[in-house]
Amino acid sequence: MDSSPVCLDDFEEHAVRVLAQGPLGYFQTGADDEITLRENRRAFTRWKILPRVLRDVSSCDLSTTILGHRISFPVCVAPTGYQGDAHPDGEIATAQAAFEMNTCYTMSTMSSKSIEDVSSAAPAGLRFFQLYIFKQRDITKQLIRRAEKAGFNALVVTVDVPFLAKRRKDIRSKYTPSPQARWVLCMPRGQAPGAQKIQHGTYVIENHT
Repeated sequence: MDSSPVCLDDFEEHAVRVLAQGPLGYFQTGADDEITLRENRRAFTRWKILPRVLRDVSSCDLSTTILGHRISFPVCVAPTGYQGDAHPDGEIATAQAAFEMNTCYTMSTMSSKSIEDVSSAAPAGLRFFQLYIFKQRDITKQLIRRAEKAGFNALVVTVDVPFLAKRRKDIRSKYTPSPQARWVLCMPRGQAPGAQKIQHGTYVIENHT
């Protein structure tokens, strides 16, 4: 970046300059008419910061506790897939940043890095694993065992995705995750199951939920 970002919008402007149209559309847009995307953004505008005046500000503390773990401030990293298409370091860099800021990182099932690689890169701190429930229960059990072994603290279970969303920009740009971002089910390198091919709107094989 030409200068340090001042706000979140600056990161988006930088992404517009450096990312190809396919990945940019994936990270920048939502599904169908993007109603949910707009409502989510609107929801944040309803939160207000309540000023408290004539108080002792010599020691300000924004820390809070989640499941018995203290983090520095109440802002956590939500799960986002295919981060390898935004930067080669992908989820590893995101997990490391969350650890350095002492906040919670949530890893997506559809990460471009394996559970083990992310855990090795950020072996401490509060880490959750976002889990899809598959019809092939052995896949689900395997993911849970690997996340537990890697030291993740909790599961974040996603139950509202019986099929993939219709993302218009992705369809028009014919975007699919690049090979370096497509370690499906965050498998160790070389073990990504080839049968897990994904198309827009549905899975090619019916193994989800």
